[in-house]
Amino acid sequence: MAMKYLSVLLVSIFILVSISCDTLDDSGIDPDPLITAEIADSQTYNLVTPVYGMQVSIKNGVDRSDQGVLDILDRRATQFLDCQFAEGSQLGFEQVMLDDGTIVPPLSDLRVFVVPIRYKCDVPGTSVCNGTYFSGVDIVTVAEGGFAGCDVFLPWKHELGHRYGMELDHSNQSDFQSCIGDSSCDIGDIFD
Repeated sequence: MAMKYLSVLLVSIFILVSISCDTLDDSGIDPDPLITAEIADSQTYNLVTPVYGMQVSIKNGVDRSDQGVLDILDRRATQFLDCQFAEGSQLGFEQVMLDDGTIVPPLSDLRVFVVPIRYKCDVPGTSVCNGTYFSGVDIVTVAEGGFAGCDVFLPWKHELGHRYGMELDHSNQSDFQSCIGDSSCDIGDIFD
C-alpha cells in the first residue's frame, strides 16, 4: 500500500517538475496594465548591472532585491551568450553583426524594465505578456514571474534571443531553442 502512494507521489512530482513555469498563470491575478514601447521608454533607468552595464528600471512590487535582479540579469545574459555563440559571453561587450547585416549594440546600450507580474501587451497572437523586446528603442520588458528558485525571469533569455536575431514571429526559434528554453535552477536563483 505504501509503495502505491509513493509511486503516485513520485509521478506527481515528475509532472510538476516537467511543466515549464512559463506556462503557468498567475492564477487569480489580473495582469498589470498595458506596457507599450512608449511606456517602457518613459521609465527611469537608474540602476546598472555590474558585469554588462545594462540600464535597469525595477517597478515596485518585484520581490527580489535590486542587486539580486541585477545579478540575475547579468548571469542569465552570460548563460545565453555562452550557449548561443561560439565567441561566448564576451559578445555582450561588443557590437555584433547578425547574419542579415543587423548591428546589435553591446549590452550596455540595452535598457531592461523589470515588472512583478505579467502585463497586458500589444503583440500579435497574445494580449498578455511576461516579456517583450521593443527593438525600436532597444528595451526588454520582463516579468519576474515563475517561482522562487525556479525559472526566475524565465522570459529574459527568450527576449535576448529576439535582440540577437530571433524573428518576432518565431520562425527561426529552433536556432535559439537550446539557449532560450533553459528552465534549470542555479544556486544564485535560490539564495538571492
